[in-house]
Amino acid sequence: MSTMYATVTSKGQITLPAKARRALGLRAGQKVAIHVGENSLTIDAPGDIASLRALAREQAQHAGTWGTVPTAGDGWSHRAEDYRADR
Repeated sequence: MSTMYATVTSKGQITLPAKARRALGLRAGQKVAIHVGENSLTIDAPGDIASLRALAREQAQHAGTWGTVPTAGDGWSHRAEDYRADR
């Protein structure tokens, strides 16, 4: 793909050219990954859900937490009442 240019606004925002959005299959509101190099930025489209699930499983298996069930006292047991704004 050829080089494209965008302008950085006073708020630090850029608009990706339509040709670049189409090439990556990006839609409005979609998240992208940004990698900062020494003098560059790389913008990647997110992977498909199957690859994200596989990555999460791999990381959990590596950490030894895959297949564990959260129990009371491990930080996962919260009641909805704890988060009500009108308390």
